[in-house]
Amino acid sequence: MQLAALFLAGLSLFFTGINGVKSKLQQMSGRKFRQMLAKVTDRPVLAGLVGMGFGAVTQSASAVAFILAGMVATGLISLRRALPVVASSNVGTALLVFLAAIDLRLAVLALIGITGLMINFKIAHRFEALVGALFAIGMLFLGLDMMKQAFAPLPQYAWFIALAAFLKAWAWAPFFLGAALRMVIQSSSAIGVIAIALQGSGLFTEFQSILLVCGAGPGVALAGFFLSTSLQGPPRQIVLFQGIINLFSGCIVAGLFFVSEYFGHSLLFRFIDSADAADRIAWAFFFNMSGCFLTGLLVAPFATSFLARLAPATEEQDLSRLAFLHDEALQVPETAVTLVDKEQQRLFSLAQRAMDAIRDETPAAGALKAATLRTASQALGREISAFLQEMVGIDLAREVASSVLLSERRQENLVALAESVHEFVTVRNQSVKQENLNPLFDRMTESLHLILLIAQDAWLSRDKTDIDFLLTLAADRGEAMERIRQTHQTAELGQNSTLFHATTLFERIVWIVRQIGLSLERENTRTS
Repeated sequence: MQLAALFLAGLSLFFTGINGVKSKLQQMSGRKFRQMLAKVTDRPVLAGLVGMGFGAVTQSASAVAFILAGMVATGLISLRRALPVVASSNVGTALLVFLAAIDLRLAVLALIGITGLMINFKIAHRFEALVGALFAIGMLFLGLDMMKQAFAPLPQYAWFIALAAFLKAWAWAPFFLGAALRMVIQSSSAIGVIAIALQGSGLFTEFQSILLVCGAGPGVALAGFFLSTSLQGPPRQIVLFQGIINLFSGCIVAGLFFVSEYFGHSLLFRFIDSADAADRIAWAFFFNMSGCFLTGLLVAPFATSFLARLAPATEEQDLSRLAFLHDEALQVPETAVTLVDKEQQRLFSLAQRAMDAIRDETPAAGALKAATLRTASQALGREISAFLQEMVGIDLAREVASSVLLSERRQENLVALAESVHEFVTVRNQSVKQENLNPLFDRMTESLHLILLIAQDAWLSRDKTDIDFLLTLAADRGEAMERIRQTHQTAELGQNSTLFHATTLFERIVWIVRQIGLSLERENTRTS
């Protein structure tokens, strides 16, 4: 029961760490930081060394995969550039098996203690996101360590010794035992240490211990499949990629060792000058991890398309991605301004789709879809704003600088529009039970839909007549909303509050749309 409780606590800390890493990395997703990561991971050799270093330090390629999954989820690194780092991290984990013992608990506890105190006492507030990410990583590692502690004493228990003795008669039983152990002990290198211990105690032969090590590969795949159920799209693809290359490597290397055993150990160990069985088991682990790396390199060219089918991106993830902007666009600011405009049109369309959701669907389903669109618009809005801030920091021609400033003001309005539309959708959904207000809400919804549709048409056409019509339609609605409040006022305080909130949001949305229309008008005036 103590071991089970320790494992559950470790699993809880593991998932808490994953969520913490993702949320804090999202705050660090500045373009400069992303460019630095892109430079490092765009060079295959350097990316491989970084992955090996991560694997050696963490002693868990799965932990590296989940950390990179958080980076992919927040846009810090692309899926294509993350795959080589994941593949090479497996090689780094072989360090523990050769050294046979590295205790990271003190380092992890020190990391949690220092970063936790920094967060609570607001030390280095400027680097709050980085400190928070390190604290979450510490929680992740602590959870992994607790899960390893829960099952590391297994070779000492009488029932496990009896199980090992029973399985000794089955040639491939250690392979499946290794897969099962790897699912609960979240470290392949720990399986390697256990294999050496079992061989040293005489419970397993050298060959059986090697099969136990190889069985960790399928265990990584199974553990990754279950632990990544809370992830979707590219983040889950990272974890599944780690599992796939471990699965293939474990099975292939196990088959090679089986053939090698059949031919008298001459195929794989003839270049290893060591009579010590523990050394040979360590080398077998190294062969297995190197196989993961080589498999990853071989499948990398077509891995992205396969992983996309295996774990397709959600609608929210697709909408959150930049469709036109990219880092290279900064090199041609004149073109970048046009690309920003296209991305802003996409952001505006998300607000329009949120309004459409409560028109075409039931209120509950529409609110759910609108919430998805809101999350996507927030992520897309952050990307556009970050790009614009980067543009402000470079040397621009006067005309381009004026366009960038206009785009910045428009971006502020677009962010406010997305929040206001979502708030209106929420109020609309909450007011469904107030049947006497439903007709009014329907009319307000239809009116906002029409205004947003006309604004989108005016934005696309840039025609003066369309813009003038939009400005007329989006005139001040303060007096009209006040008349509606007085007409529908009742003795029910809650209903009056809902009515006031909805009409205020209506005014705000119309006002924001008008500001967007005015920016289009100024743009036309400047270019004419």
